[in-house]
Parts: sequence; structure tokens; C-alpha cells
Amino acid sequence: MPRALVLLALLGAASIACDDNVTQFVFDARILDGEGGNPAAGTDAQTLRVGISQADLPVRELEYPIDDGQFDAALELASFSGITRLRIEIEGATTDLRTAPPAFVPTTTQGFLRVVTAAPSSCTRVSFNAMEAPRASFGMIQSGTFSLVVGGTAPESEQVEFFDEVEWESRLFTESFSLSFLGPTRAATIGEGKILVVPTDAGPFIFDMLDATNRVTQLVLPGSAGEASALASIPGVGAMILGGQSGGTSSASAFLVEPDGTITSMELTEPRAGAVAVAIGESVLIVGGDETGSAELLFPTSSVSAPVPNVADGVRVGGLLVGDGESRALLIGGAGDGGSVRQDTLRFDDCPNDCVATDGPSWSTARLNAVVPENGTLIVGGEDSQLVDQVVWSGGSVAVQPLLDLQVPRASAGAVVYESGAFVVAGGRDDVSDRDDFEFCVPAALSSL
Repeated sequence: MPRALVLLALLGAASIACDDNVTQFVFDARILDGEGGNPAAGTDAQTLRVGISQADLPVRELEYPIDDGQFDAALELASFSGITRLRIEIEGATTDLRTAPPAFVPTTTQGFLRVVTAAPSSCTRVSFNAMEAPRASFGMIQSGTFSLVVGGTAPESEQVEFFDEVEWESRLFTESFSLSFLGPTRAATIGEGKILVVPTDAGPFIFDMLDATNRVTQLVLPGSAGEASALASIPGVGAMILGGQSGGTSSASAFLVEPDGTITSMELTEPRAGAVAVAIGESVLIVGGDETGSAELLFPTSSVSAPVPNVADGVRVGGLLVGDGESRALLIGGAGDGGSVRQDTLRFDDCPNDCVATDGPSWSTARLNAVVPENGTLIVGGEDSQLVDQVVWSGGSVAVQPLLDLQVPRASAGAVVYESGAFVVAGGRDDVSDRDDFEFCVPAALSSL
């Protein structure tokens, strides 16, 4: 019977003799610190723990001794064609390092895995890999074990690259896309491997992560879709571009973009420029961008929209809308009439059917130009900020809670969250310039296998 073998190494190459009587897929896994070195070196680490989940097979927990930063581990997998999930811990009396790559299928990779470790509730800055160019206000969207990185860089720099989350390497596509300068850019998932890209200085397009023969499909929308439009990914449906501004005039147009490029036009109840939006089930909640700060719900599958009653939030420029994906959302941050950052929030519950808006908790660490990963609940960075907060719903309550600190301040960064709860933050603007580096972050606890 075929088998897969994972060769774990804290540093350097690993090798093993293959059994000539058994077909093997040998998978080389490196466990690294942010500088590409041995995270156990110079520590009191004594134990390596590896949890493995493959398809519907029982979860296995394995343990290996560490001696002076070194260990030997050859781990046989039950399948090399099934979805594989790993949880890795390095522990000692005062050492606690953890990591988890995204879920992957061994045979769809190059047989090489690199994982970066970090202590719980902390981030590690990665120096052995960087983006192809410094970026801020760019799109970063996860697709399988890759992340598309697009826009937000200088005109002379590469506009598109990708981050290989299994090999921990950011690199350029082999194809030439002949894209013009994109400027500040947003992106949203519209289907498996397909990402809607909405630049400020160019027209929107669909980027296909899976089809190398048809990477870019340009779109022509009968209306505005620039910087002042809202963008929301609707899992299983597509993505919506809502409102915007053209010639100083706000737009009431909305467009559903489906994975095959089909565009369906809709109409908002109010013209909106600078609104924020998030998917709630198969509906989309959009708030602000008008004079009063009203809200409405759109139902793309039936081309219907309806105002949310009794919402008058006022001016909130640059705010964020964080949803739980099911029935709730929280509107936070943004600058008010006088330009000061708003610490008050507005919560939405029981959406879409009986959607009601009420005052939410205070956001004591409110800041501008933080980012929320797609369909996530983290609030990452911001102006002169290293903070990462999280919106947490518990029963009938909601709170914005500090999670951890980044290594450096990052405004308008990119971020993707793995299903384990670990996440990667890229680029952004510190207090001097745009950045090209990454941080790997681990919350207090990773999700169980």
C-alpha cells in the first residue's frame, strides 16, 4: 500500500532511506524561527509535539524528545492524497512555541513544507522571506494554500504576486499580465480559486488562481467601482461592488459578480460613497456612505434591497464592518464630523430577517486604517499601531477585545487567517514608509484538530 512520510527537521535538510518494497511520497518539513533558524536552539525546549489529522481518520498525537535543540522525527502519514492538518508545539520549562500550516494535500505540493513558530499571543517577524515590493492598501486574499497579493505598490513595481503558504515564500507568477498601475486595491473571493480585484487606478478584473491559461478577465461595469465603493464577498454566491463615486457624485449602483464573470446590476435605496459592507449569510449589509449614515440589506439571489429601520449613524469615514457570517455584525471606527476617530460602535443583530441596530460596546483602541481579513473577526494594525483586536460574540453580547501585538506598526496592511487561528500579516505602512515583510502570529490557543 502507498504511504507518505513526513521528515521533520528543526533546521537543515532531512533524509531517510526508502523501503524499496513500498511506494513512498517523502515530504520534507522544516520548523523555523523568523530568521530561518532553529527555534529550539539556545532554549530549554525538551519536547516536540505533533498533532495530525487526515480526512476522516482518527487524529494522532505524537511526541519526540529534543536534546540541545536537536531531534529526529520521521512521521508516516496514512495518506498523501487526503487533506492534512498539523499542529506543532515545542515545549520546555520556559519555552512554548507553536505553529500550524494551512490545511494541505501533500501530493499537490512540491514535497516541501516550511512552518514558522511563535509563542502564544505573539507574532514573529519573518526576515528570510519578503514580498516582491513594499505594499500598503493592497488586496491579500487566501485561495487554498496560496494568497494573491495585488496592488498597493509603486507604479514601477510588480503589481501582482503570490504567497505560497506551504513553502513560506512570496514570488511572482511566471506569466506576464500586462497590467497597468493599479494603485490602492481591494480584493474579494468570488468562487473557488477566483478573486475579484477592484483597483482605484484601473478597471476591475477577475484573477484566476487555478487556471494559468486564463489568469485575468477584465470586467466592464455600467457604473462606478472605484475607491469609494464598498466590496463584500458572499460565500457560495460571488462578490458585490456597492456604490462609489464618479465626478464627485455618489452612486446608488450595486453589482453582483459571479465566478463565471456574470454581472447582475442592482440599485441601492440611497446613493453611497465610502460605505462599508459585509456578507450575512447570502445577504449583504451595507452601512454609511450617505448623509445620515443609514443602512440597508441586499439579497443578491433575488435582486432585492431593503433599508434597515432606525439607523442614523452619522459620518464614519474609513470605518469597518465586522460580521459573524450568520446573523450579526459590528460597525466600528472611522472618523466623525470633526475628524476624530469614533470609539462608539453600532451592532446589528438577527439579520437579515429581523435586522435591528442598537448601540454596541466602546472600542477603546479605535484607530484608522486597520484591516479586517476577508470574512474574519480580527482587526489588524492601524495608524501607528501594533495592535490586533478581535470582535467576539458570546450569547447576546459582543465585545472588541485585545488579542496580541504585532512586532511593528502596520497601517493598511494585508492579512490572512488560517483555520487553526494562526494568521499572517504582510506589508502595510509604518511611521516611515511602506513595508515588504511578513509577520506570523499565534493566538493564545490554536483550534483543535
